[in-house]
Amino acid sequence: MFFFENIRLAFGAILQNKMRTLLTMLGIIIGISSVITITTIGNSLTTILNKTFTEFGAAGYYINYDTKMNDDGYYYDWTDLRDEDFVTPEIIKAMKEQFNGRFLISETEHLGSAIIRNSKGQTITASVSGDSEGAIVSDSQTHLLSGRQLTEQDSEQQKNAIIVSELFVKQYFVNGENPINQTITLDITGVCTADFVIVGVVNHPQLFDKMLQPGTATIDKISMMSIPYGTALHLLGKQAETDRYPSIILNDSTISDADGKEELQAFFDQAFANNQKLDVIVRSNAEDMKIINIVMTVITVMISVIAGISLLVGGIGVMNIMLVSITERTREIGIRKAIGAQRTTIRTQFIIEAIILCLTGGLIGILLGLLNGIGLGALGNYIFQTMYAEYADLISITVTPSPLAILISLGFSMLIGVFFGSYPASKAAKLDPIEALRYE
Repeated sequence: MFFFENIRLAFGAILQNKMRTLLTMLGIIIGISSVITITTIGNSLTTILNKTFTEFGAAGYYINYDTKMNDDGYYYDWTDLRDEDFVTPEIIKAMKEQFNGRFLISETEHLGSAIIRNSKGQTITASVSGDSEGAIVSDSQTHLLSGRQLTEQDSEQQKNAIIVSELFVKQYFVNGENPINQTITLDITGVCTADFVIVGVVNHPQLFDKMLQPGTATIDKISMMSIPYGTALHLLGKQAETDRYPSIILNDSTISDADGKEELQAFFDQAFANNQKLDVIVRSNAEDMKIINIVMTVITVMISVIAGISLLVGGIGVMNIMLVSITERTREIGIRKAIGAQRTTIRTQFIIEAIILCLTGGLIGILLGLLNGIGLGALGNYIFQTMYAEYADLISITVTPSPLAILISLGFSMLIGVFFGSYPASKAAKLDPIEALRYE
């Protein structure tokens, strides 16, 4: 009862002078709302970056090179390096043999546009690329709807297999017809005319339409098709060229990203053990994303701390108004002490009043901070959709408040009430009842 009575008295005192109470809480409100706004923006940006990183196929590993020191005590100059000093076809072949499909190389060769006519005589335009299994696995924009994906065996055996999109199925086949194992003839502009067997159907990625900006009618849209990488090289009359910086994809869900990186690093350390000029460092995109997240967190925390300085100003305002309140209520304090109120009772009353004052300001600040975050998110979406309308449905700005920041803000506002309310409360508790009763 004593506790709830103090809460009732605190609210009565706060509501007695509403304008003064509002001005007192202003520092707390501004400080808390600034912190919540900043943490909400930071959280939202991190979420958007992670989502975008995943949407555009960021999973996998890549390699960097470090030059070694020569016999003269100087590091090798990049101009002194030759193709055989970097990753070679032999190293890639050895990697594939050692890991037996656990790691894949992402390789793509674009053949260009192709023309095909459906049973109605309508012309369909497609964009054809030669993709390795690694390139297909790393592409998060498409997923298999029926049939199977292209494999390394398809590439090695240069099979005339092809994966088409659901858009092409609608353009070419009669409703309900199963496209799997059907043969189609493609006239690939400037390359050749060849027959391909459909082995799989994938979704039509939205990004494809955005990049090519085709017509709006279904038949006018450009469809994407994938053939094996080895087949594409054969049709183009080219030899496989090993990228110095190959993109490597983990194709084993039983091991973690860190374990995969460790295995690859061990392989390249062995492969480059006799290389006199270069060392290889394996990096993962997930690792890079973690670093970005850490940087974003540090920046958010630093700016939040700077914004939180205003909370100290608000705390001083609370202390000041509590001292004024004690002066105004000196006679009331004297009466309470005269009828038996203990020092602890008086001290608790004013500390609770200070806590409620700060907590109320904190709650208002949190609400304003969330509204600010939602408003800025809506503004960001509007600007993005206006400036980059073609990608508006691919990347959405979502507002992600930080529950931890909200809880910390509430706790901190209560601590401010305790800290800055303690001195005025102690001063009130120490008042001499006789002097307090005589005070006018």
